[in-house]
Amino acid sequence: MSLFEKREYAAYTIRPKIRARLTKYLAKAPSVRLKHKFELPTPELHTEVTGANIAGLLASCEIHHGIRPSTSFRGGTLDAQRRLRTFLKKNLARYAGESNQPSAHATSNLSPYLHFGHISALDVALAVRAYAQRHKLMADEFLEELIVRRELAFNFARHTDQPESLDVLPDWARRTLKKHDRDKRPVVYTFDKLERAETRDELWNATQKEMLLRGKIHGYYRMYWGKKIIEWTPSHAEALAFMISIHDRYALDGRDPNTYANILWCFGLHDRPWGERPIFGQVRYMSLEGMKRKTDTEAYIREIRSLEEGGEDLSEL
Repeated sequence: MSLFEKREYAAYTIRPKIRARLTKYLAKAPSVRLKHKFELPTPELHTEVTGANIAGLLASCEIHHGIRPSTSFRGGTLDAQRRLRTFLKKNLARYAGESNQPSAHATSNLSPYLHFGHISALDVALAVRAYAQRHKLMADEFLEELIVRRELAFNFARHTDQPESLDVLPDWARRTLKKHDRDKRPVVYTFDKLERAETRDELWNATQKEMLLRGKIHGYYRMYWGKKIIEWTPSHAEALAFMISIHDRYALDGRDPNTYANILWCFGLHDRPWGERPIFGQVRYMSLEGMKRKTDTEAYIREIRSLEEGGEDLSEL
């Protein structure tokens, strides 16, 4: 990240710069050598965790106690490594063709672990590359997301003073959104209605419920989730505020450079102008009909409904 001294416009501008340096940096990190031994008494840092005191420890944490634990994710390096092994054996071969099909569960689901530092992007990249070479698989699409797209997000966050503002969008996006900010919306939902997934769009409701239940939305449907919020809120600024608030509160991979880059992509960041239309102007639009053509929306809706009712989590199979 420190090698790029300015903000990059899009993936196509940062990609060749990364590839030119990748051979040097996509290598195992050197072992840390101890130079000076710590001679002072060992501080009392350890907290004993037992079955009897977990509830009390949890109650003492400064967290939002009204939010339930994720139905799908458990923290820790061991669980991150388990998910990586599962991805390599079951999903890497399917990733290129099925990663944008949420009901196929062909992604790695490692973003929460990357966010909290339970596993490193370098370790993941090296493991994926080695496994792909041994089994004669193509891993280019996954490594593009893990390296190029992730580095683009970190580049954006590093060279942006206000990553929570529409003011950081490219000029064309700011102009077109300003022009259409007061366009009439087909329907307007309150923050509470959106948070509780009480819209007339069954697919969107399922994506929001996935966030509430799992603490994460599949990346492809999260784009649709964000685009519809733009369509259903009184202004673009309110739409952005809602998306950030929901990720801050519920997303295990939220509060992260990828969060801000992915949310602002819904408003034109790292994208190009498209045909002009109400509300969105020249910003890319996504429709329910398009989702139905490209993905199995009914299978996804059934899965989230089952998860909500306490059924088996298909992402764990």
